[in-house]
Amino acid sequence: MPLISTPHLQSKPKARFGGALHGALQHVEALGDPQQAKQVQQHQPVQEDASTTSIGTPVDEVDNGASYPHLLPKVMVPFSTKPGETPRKVQIQRKRRLYACQDIHQLVSQQGLNFEQLSRQPPEYWDHIEVFDDTDHESRNPEQWVPRIPGIPKSQGKVAVRCQDGSISWMDALVLDFDSTGNRYLVQLQSGAASRSITPTANTAAYPSSRTAGAAASTPSAPFWIPRVQLCFAAEDPALYAKRFAAACVAVSAADVQLAHELCIDSMPIDDVPQLTTEQVNRVLTFAMNSKKLKDRLMDTSTLINEANLEHARAMNKATLQALAAAAGTGNAAQGESSAAEGYAAAAAGASVVGVQLLPLVLPPAEPVKPVPAKGTVEVPATYDFREQLSEFSFRTLLTKPEVIHALSKIRLESSKVIKMSLFNTFSSKSVRLEEFEQLQTAATDSVANHLRDNWSASTKNIIKSAFKDVGKGWYNLAETSFETYRFSKLRRFLGLVRFSMEDTLRFLAEGSMRKFVTFMQGCCSDVVDVASTSKVTVDSKDLSRKAPLLLTELVVAPEGGGFAYSTPVETIHSKIIAVFDRAISKLQGLNQLEPGIMDQLFWPSALLLNSVHLQEEVTVRARDALSGCLLASLQPLRSYLGQYSTYNGLLNVDVESYVQRFAAQGVDLSLADISKEVANQIAELSYMEENLLPTVNLGLVQVNCVKVRDTLLRKKEKLVGMLKAVVARVPRAMVSLTSAKFSELERQVKAKAVSIEEVDAQRKFIAELPAKMASLVAEVEAAKPWYNALEAMRYLLPDEDAKEKLVGISWQNKLMGAAERSLEGLSSDETKYADEMVAQQEDFVSKVNNMATALTAAQQHSNLAKVDIVAGIVSSLDQQLKATQKEAEQLNAREGLLGKPMTDYRNIKQLADQFDPFIQFWTATATWKNNHKSWLTDTFEKLDGETVEKDVSTAYKVLYKMGKAFASRGLDQMAANAETVRLEVEQFKTIVPLVQAMRNPGMRPRHWDQLSADLGSDLHPDSSYTLDKALKQGLLAHLDTITKVADVASKEYSIEQALDKLQREWEGAELGVLEYRDTGTYVIKVEEAMSQQIDDHIVMLQSMAFSPYKKPFEDRLAKWDTTLNLVSEALDQWLALHRTWMYLEPIFSSEDIMQQLPLEGKRFATVDRSWRKTLDAAKRNPNLLKMCGSRKLLDQLTESNKLLDSVQKGLADYLETKRLAFARFFFLSNDELLQILSQTKNPLAVQPHLRKCFEAIASLDFSANLEITAMNSAEKEKVAFDKPMMPCGNIEVWLGEVERRMKASIRTQIVAAMHAYVHRPRPAWVREWPAMVVLAVSQIFWARSVEEAVAANHIQGFLDRSVSDLMELTDLVQGELTDAERLTLGALITLDVHARDVIQELVDAGLQKTTDFEWVSRLRYYWRDDVFVDMAQASISYGYEYLGNSPRLVITPLTDRCYMTLMSALHLNLGGAPAGPAGTGQVLQGSGIQWSLG
Repeated sequence: MPLISTPHLQSKPKARFGGALHGALQHVEALGDPQQAKQVQQHQPVQEDASTTSIGTPVDEVDNGASYPHLLPKVMVPFSTKPGETPRKVQIQRKRRLYACQDIHQLVSQQGLNFEQLSRQPPEYWDHIEVFDDTDHESRNPEQWVPRIPGIPKSQGKVAVRCQDGSISWMDALVLDFDSTGNRYLVQLQSGAASRSITPTANTAAYPSSRTAGAAASTPSAPFWIPRVQLCFAAEDPALYAKRFAAACVAVSAADVQLAHELCIDSMPIDDVPQLTTEQVNRVLTFAMNSKKLKDRLMDTSTLINEANLEHARAMNKATLQALAAAAGTGNAAQGESSAAEGYAAAAAGASVVGVQLLPLVLPPAEPVKPVPAKGTVEVPATYDFREQLSEFSFRTLLTKPEVIHALSKIRLESSKVIKMSLFNTFSSKSVRLEEFEQLQTAATDSVANHLRDNWSASTKNIIKSAFKDVGKGWYNLAETSFETYRFSKLRRFLGLVRFSMEDTLRFLAEGSMRKFVTFMQGCCSDVVDVASTSKVTVDSKDLSRKAPLLLTELVVAPEGGGFAYSTPVETIHSKIIAVFDRAISKLQGLNQLEPGIMDQLFWPSALLLNSVHLQEEVTVRARDALSGCLLASLQPLRSYLGQYSTYNGLLNVDVESYVQRFAAQGVDLSLADISKEVANQIAELSYMEENLLPTVNLGLVQVNCVKVRDTLLRKKEKLVGMLKAVVARVPRAMVSLTSAKFSELERQVKAKAVSIEEVDAQRKFIAELPAKMASLVAEVEAAKPWYNALEAMRYLLPDEDAKEKLVGISWQNKLMGAAERSLEGLSSDETKYADEMVAQQEDFVSKVNNMATALTAAQQHSNLAKVDIVAGIVSSLDQQLKATQKEAEQLNAREGLLGKPMTDYRNIKQLADQFDPFIQFWTATATWKNNHKSWLTDTFEKLDGETVEKDVSTAYKVLYKMGKAFASRGLDQMAANAETVRLEVEQFKTIVPLVQAMRNPGMRPRHWDQLSADLGSDLHPDSSYTLDKALKQGLLAHLDTITKVADVASKEYSIEQALDKLQREWEGAELGVLEYRDTGTYVIKVEEAMSQQIDDHIVMLQSMAFSPYKKPFEDRLAKWDTTLNLVSEALDQWLALHRTWMYLEPIFSSEDIMQQLPLEGKRFATVDRSWRKTLDAAKRNPNLLKMCGSRKLLDQLTESNKLLDSVQKGLADYLETKRLAFARFFFLSNDELLQILSQTKNPLAVQPHLRKCFEAIASLDFSANLEITAMNSAEKEKVAFDKPMMPCGNIEVWLGEVERRMKASIRTQIVAAMHAYVHRPRPAWVREWPAMVVLAVSQIFWARSVEEAVAANHIQGFLDRSVSDLMELTDLVQGELTDAERLTLGALITLDVHARDVIQELVDAGLQKTTDFEWVSRLRYYWRDDVFVDMAQASISYGYEYLGNSPRLVITPLTDRCYMTLMSALHLNLGGAPAGPAGTGQVLQGSGIQWSLG
């Protein structure tokens, strides 16, 4: 027959596989095929050609596929072999070698198939073979044959294909994918096989190629789908496959023959075939209805009789056909000489048609004819010993005693009752709270458990004891006392059987209960819930019989505030239902066996328990997983619905009063439009909330009661709306109230009674200006009207007071104008009245002025200095009268002007005042001088003040000198002489003033008086009786120079003394600021900058005083203060230094972790801390600065503490170095930042601000309520969930290291998942579903793979077209609506895709033929080899999986490629690289680009 020219395998095995041939022979012989073993021996020298290289090549590479189980044959050999045994790897390689050297075509031929007939079959024939494929021979499932793991080698095999000449052959192919539903595999012929123009044999129309498959299946080398029976995997036994393939072909042919045979029989006429006789029918009915119940029932058997007649006629036709075939001489229908397999094989081979023209078909092989027995009973062999068999059976069986049978039947009855029970309550008529559900399940579980423990065990025990109580000694002796005898008794086996039965019962009970409970919960969780908003919740119920959700919970305000929560947390629902499940299964544990209780005469060393289903069994784990899965899925709507309420967190947390106060605090900036808009928004939100906040909501498994939260939110919103309306009402009320107050003031002024002509005039002017004044007030009232209109639009009912205030404000204008008119009428009469009164007053004033002139003339006549006191009194009185008269004259002139009368001339009064003024000044100054002179001379010396005396003397001298000149100019000689006399007295006293100033110097001290006494030669120590007159009598004026000199020294010394006194006053009240420090239980000091500056200033001042020639009296005092202030300054400096260091170290050493890591430094700090606390406690009790800081002991203590803290800081620096070595990313942080983290190790959230410095793109981590870390976020707000949550436990460098590992593992997991999704999702949709760096990395992986596949298929131009198409799809996507994050991702992806397109174009232009050409290997390529690897030239670097966020990518130029190649080569050699060039040419960006590329 013409076959495709495929040479047989003829190469010689390599030396290291020398033992493979022997193993192959053993394997083939074990399959029962000596002929095949002989063939293997005949083909020992084999030579592989192109068709076998792809499959056979890995045979010689032992380690190449060692990590890929789908490429290796299966061997039943332990992984660890004992010495002397053949290693597992060797046996695997032997099988691989054996499988590779066998020819499938020849193996199938040896099964007796006719390939010539097979090649003539239509394409549908292969679908028929698939139906009859025996999958029992399958050694692996599709997932194991073709793992869907990106990056691993594809499975290899041989595919049955039809050549161009129509022949069938098996060719090498790669298996790309599978379809488990249709048991089909996507294969692609290798280039050597595809070049022979081979077409698939099966009908592939129903299985089109996937997106990555390329061209249609009809194109050579394009992927196409085939059934499993056409594919022999390289790791599959070819001999078994050949048998499987041949068996399927034979089965198809046999089925065709059998169908034709049956069709022929069904087509034969039955009209002439005799039916069953009445006697036969009655006999059949007699045997069929042989029971009383069947006889009593009047059944209609006519249908059954018709069926029996039809079958009888068919049997007769079949016999006729067989007789016809026998008569035709076929011989294979009646004699049964050929086996069934041979007959089917003959049929498959196309056996000749029966020679009789009436029988144009092949008959199936006849069934073997059974020999007719000699007797109608079963024949017993002569060698069979019945008695011996009966004795053996009786010895071994337990059923020889009726008691056993009765006991077993009763025990099974009790067990069947138990099996019907359930550990769970699977009946639900209404929604219940989780606690009630838990109680119901607990009650059901406890009820069953108690029944098992109390009733079932007891009843079973009683059944056994009752059954065997009368048996006595023997096999079933309940009173047996010997354990050895009991061991061999049937009773022990019987009790063992009962134990097994009880354990089976418990298992059936557990599995049935689990099945019912899981089914029940799955039914409760079967609803498909879509939560669109708080009011739009659609529930697609799969179980229409369920009336209400299973559970009931309540939406409440979270206990910690800030949001909402369920009264029963979602996690609690899941955990408690799982706990109910586990508790029920655990309740079946611990049941005692009956054996010790029944055989109570024996000694049992320990309690024996019945085995039951435990929590770790596979069936339990599966049920728990199914329960957990459905619960998690059904609880997701609760989380979604709770998330919908997050929009109301702001309303929940807002303080309505504070919000309204802040809103109202805008004052004049608060416009009506703004507040009306705010009120309208709040009212709209209130209406929306009333519609969309449902009282109850069905979420499938759980019904949520939202009444309390709804009422809380609505009440709060209503309160907010009401208070905002009140704010609106407050504005016009304040406006009108303020305007009413102004109107009231105007009304008071209008109604005021005028008591003088001035007031009448003022009242008239006020009334005239009233309309103008009212205009602004009326405008203010009008300004309030829009507010009132807005309140009416808001349907706000004004309080009575506000309504009254509004009406009053509107009516003020009319009210005030009426009052003004009435007031004007009264003013006219008042004006006439006051004019008449003024005329009389003027007449009296004239006489008063005349009398005043007479009195002034008389007063000018006084000139006797002896009566100076009396005259000074008269003059002072006249001066006051004169001033009053001048004021009254001015008032009368003003009234005359108001009445429109000519003004009276009162200038004579001014003339009188001018004439009398010199007399007033003279007599006043003279009286003052006389009194002072007497007082200075006679009063005690201590009352004198030199400065005051000098000032008064100078003033008196100036006045007297001036008045003397005035009197002389007027010709008043006597008064001029008096002035000169008094002036001379004053001038004479001026010579005494320096003596007074010197002796009354405030710096004069006893030592100065002692010195003066010594200099003057007389005792001069003024006391309380000493006067100036006495000093003058002592002749001290003659020693004025001596006294002045001593006084000057006293003045200088006094300035020093005053400075020291001031310094003492200032420092006696100076106190340290002692403040509580956080929650440490101690204090810190606060020293104002002014105080520190004051200390320095005073120290400088004391140093300058120390050089003064007048310091001697104060030397000790100056030295003491200098020492004290210097000590205080040093102590404060040390204290402040200690204060800064202590505050820096205290939070650090409050960390237990640091105290454990630095025990020595911790002890030192504790020593300083105790001293610090003790010192600060003392400072708190007595904060006086001089007392606290003026101690040398304190200075020494502070100095020593600072030295200790310096050593602590050094140890801390070493400790930080160890932390950085433990977590290298800490090198990116400063000491302060690292200590800030380490000092708050108990607060993982403290690390959040520093994450960006430790990680490339992690801006924050997502912490749950229990501080579990679930995801990482970038600065661009991109969130990447961790592959599994983690808890921040242990030292911070430990869990940050775990964060780093989770980051990398999560990115790797995302990449793996994205690679799976890439194959099945459209690319425009796929790029929007994954993090940015994952999209870029996976796109690069598939780009590199697709390029190499295109190069291998010589189809790179087509891939270029596809790349351009993909790029255009992304361009269209960018023009649509995208989020900011998606737009960033697409920007980076398009940048890389443009470069990828340019690279492919360059490859097309270069005519790339192999993937090993430099044009390709010089490019940056990504591969998946159990990890992402980045290759370029000879360099291959594993991907870093460092999270890079959603950052843009730089445009890649040819210079960039060259820089990348250089840097990659350097990294491959563990070297570094530094791009150099002029500033601004992108050296740093090249380094960033390679960093992003390597992850």
